[in-house]
Amino acid sequence: MISICTPTYDIDGRLISRTGYAVAQNISRRAQRVAVLDLAVGAVPVDGGYSPADLTYTVIIPGDDGSAHAALKYMIANYQYVILSCSDGCYRVLLSGLGNNNGQTTCTAEVLEDLT
Repeated sequence: MISICTPTYDIDGRLISRTGYAVAQNISRRAQRVAVLDLAVGAVPVDGGYSPADLTYTVIIPGDDGSAHAALKYMIANYQYVILSCSDGCYRVLLSGLGNNNGQTTCTAEVLEDLT
């Protein structure tokens, strides 16, 4: 189950789907390795840590009759960010990449802030 809503009250700015789900697509750390001249060590890791903003979700709503697609299209066109609530938590996200394939609506949600 997922819920997507606008940050301010809007009668058309909500989507609740019992069959929808969000799949984490991109989980990464801000890290790099720096080569050193010492042959015994080889490289030194520089770890910048993990941020919720490094996370990207793909929202999938199977069996959509067109209402979820219309609601997401409205939110993408009118709001800079929305609030996504899924099994992993509650996030302020930027929606993009709306698609519809064989009655299944998909959308990309890039996390801006963890609200949980």
